[in-house]
Amino acid sequence: MKNKKLAKLRYNMWFYFIFFAIIIIAIIWIFQILLFDSIYQNRKQTSLSNKGKQLTQLLNTDEPINDQLINNWLKCVVEANEAGMFSYLSYTNEKGEQVIETIYSGFITSSNPSNSVNLSTTINEKDYNAIINAVNRLEIEKNNEVCYRLDDEERAEDSIYVYASTVNNALISDGFLIVITSQTDLLNTIDVIQTQLLVVSVFVICIAFFLAWYLSTKLSKPIIEMSQTAKKWAHGDENVSFVGDSYQELSELADTLNYAKDGISQTGLLQRDLLANVSHDLKTPLTMIRAYAEMIRDLSGDIKVKRDAHTQVIIDESDRLTMLVNDILDLSKLQNKVDEMEVATINFSELCNRVLHRFSDFAERSGYKIEKDIEENLFVCCDEKKIEQVIYNLVGNSINYTGEDKTILVKASRQGEFIMFESIDSGKGISKDKIDTIWEKYYRFADTHQRPIKGTGLGLSIVKSILQAHNLKFGVISKKNVGSNFFIQFKEVKGE
Repeated sequence: MKNKKLAKLRYNMWFYFIFFAIIIIAIIWIFQILLFDSIYQNRKQTSLSNKGKQLTQLLNTDEPINDQLINNWLKCVVEANEAGMFSYLSYTNEKGEQVIETIYSGFITSSNPSNSVNLSTTINEKDYNAIINAVNRLEIEKNNEVCYRLDDEERAEDSIYVYASTVNNALISDGFLIVITSQTDLLNTIDVIQTQLLVVSVFVICIAFFLAWYLSTKLSKPIIEMSQTAKKWAHGDENVSFVGDSYQELSELADTLNYAKDGISQTGLLQRDLLANVSHDLKTPLTMIRAYAEMIRDLSGDIKVKRDAHTQVIIDESDRLTMLVNDILDLSKLQNKVDEMEVATINFSELCNRVLHRFSDFAERSGYKIEKDIEENLFVCCDEKKIEQVIYNLVGNSINYTGEDKTILVKASRQGEFIMFESIDSGKGISKDKIDTIWEKYYRFADTHQRPIKGTGLGLSIVKSILQAHNLKFGVISKKNVGSNFFIQFKEVKGE
């Protein structure tokens, strides 16, 4: 199958970093340029409306007109002027003329701006028209106040904002307050902002380009080095080591890969040992079977005693092959969790006695002594057949490695809420550096000797798999030249 061509991490990181920077700049442009006018208008109208309402409240007061009140008016008007807002009063005088005056200057102009004296110093024609428009709108729509934007048809940048409200008090009856501000400087402001944004955008993109390249290279470099290290390891270099000291995550990844490498190397060694031992264990009985079959054919076919002896060897070696194949199949099922457990409450005392009875004939013939210290009515919850296999393997292992006294001790006793099973021998013991290794497949002690009980080398590995499937605590306590104590801890349950 053709491998799919994938993008390199370095380029992807660089691209996404630049893309992110461009998105941020685009968002800034949208809010600062495209939405600037609407945001500006809303804020302008809000500010104008607030100031207009404040002035209207001061003008519509029922308090007597005195210096304090006038000062409050003027203070509010000055604040408005400083913010670019200009306030006017419009009302009809005793002669029926439309009068417009500024609150601040008190200058009065007639209803016809073309005949007004010094009009340019107080109010221009555009503002005058805006005032008249606001007054008419209030009168026509019968509103108490309005706030809107009045656009110039030819030059929208000269648009003005108008706030108007009715005024009724002792000073002015049926009059109007009009507050005006413009956006003449808006386009100039936008031009300045656009220029600044353009410079900042170019600068940010340049910085983002080089920063993204630096970060993508720095992040991808240790990953590339790990990939190269993995390729060397795949080609058989067992001395390689994964290094990732740039960041914590990469360091943890390197540690994990080194741990996995050591584990796989150990597994490979065990697999080689497994193949070597299985090959040897299969070859030896097959060779014996062939050799004795030929002897029966050529030499002892007519001699019953020799023929029976040779036939028995063939049967024994066949049994050994069968036992080896069965152990391999059992171990494979346990490790792959194919064989489901049938858990039930059993009498553990009876199970131990039953297993030890299977060794009684062998012990009597071979001179071995099996001492037992098993309390009565010990109940545990487990798979009876599998735990029976565990006890048999542990007792057989103790017999194979016990000392010159040929004595082993099997114990089963209560210890608090637990039941402890122990199989103790008096052999040469196991060194600390080999205790974890004895549970591996085909482990052999360096000191070889003839085992009285035939085994396949898979017994303790089967024991480990069964006990792990039961979630039981187990292990071995051993001391050189003293012996070994294999133990299992069960949770005691009430008997049925």
